[in-house]
Amino acid sequence: MFNMTYAIIGVLIGLVVEPVGRSMNHGVAAAPLWASNPLIKLLTTIAVFGFFIFSATFGFKYAIYAFIEVIVGVFISFTMARKAS
Repeated sequence: MFNMTYAIIGVLIGLVVEPVGRSMNHGVAAAPLWASNPLIKLLTTIAVFGFFIFSATFGFKYAIYAFIEVIVGVFISFTMARKAS
């Protein structure tokens, strides 16, 4: 149960990372309005690094899994954004 919750948290972090990155790279008009908020950018950065550090405390294998989970979340968010426009 812990592993599935852990994986869902990684994917959810990835879902937030993609719009924040899109707003930083392509401007406010390219992403949702909440993604350009400086506080959201800071919280997202803290969440990503915290998740990676927490994962790495269990071993290198789990750090790789965390990276893959965040990448999957980014890919899902990117795909959903492309289908919406």
